[in-house]
Parts: sequence; C-alpha cells; structure tokens
Amino acid sequence: MPHATQASDPATWDPALDAVAAAPHHHKVLFENDRLRVLEVTLDPQDEEPVHHHRWPSVFVLDQVKPPVVDISPEGEHLPPNRDVIAALDAWDGQGCLVVQMAPQPVGRVLNLSDQRVHGIRVEMKV
Repeated sequence: MPHATQASDPATWDPALDAVAAAPHHHKVLFENDRLRVLEVTLDPQDEEPVHHHRWPSVFVLDQVKPPVVDISPEGEHLPPNRDVIAALDAWDGQGCLVVQMAPQPVGRVLNLSDQRVHGIRVEMKV
C-alpha cells in the first residue's frame, strides 16, 4: 500500500491511515460534523504513535507539551525540525498554550522523547 506524500491530493489518502482509524489510542473524536472534526490528541512520555495521516488543515492547541518531540517518517527517519508543530515548539517560550496552524499532514508518526505527556485539541476543517 503506497504512503501519502506531500505532493499527493489528501482526498486520495488511504482512509485506513486516518489518525482516528490508525492511531485511536492517541486520537479521540470529541465532535464531528460535515465541516469539522475535533480531536483530543495525547502522547505519553517515550511513546510513539502508529503511522497515520491528517488529511484536513487544522488548528492544534496544545495545553501540555515539552520538547523533545520528533516527527518520524513511515520508514523510521527522523524528519527535520521545520515541520508545523516541531518548528512552533522550537520557537515557543513555554508560556500558555501552544497554538499551531497545520497543513494537511501526510503519513508519519510522532515520538515524544520528553518526560511530559503531550495533550492537545486539534480542530480539523474538512475541505
């Protein structure tokens, strides 16, 4: 099964790799209608999500997060720290909530290398 890539159309991405389907332990649906899906996202210390994607743009509000958090490709390669949450986390002063505007994210996974649980609310805008 081919993985989604940055250049591919998110509407064609494999539904089995949707975050809720592929990583249900880490993504809980709090609300969903035909325009929005609101997820609670959690990742315990030293935990790694299964490979999944987020096909819609979103706003991610993290009320609990601490570096280092690492994006990993489906093949296991650590990705550069210039992607959405990782770049925002590196620039964040640690005060209040971290709010990140997210583009659709092709398949990948996140590894929480910190000693603190990641917790946030992700509002996905279905387009």
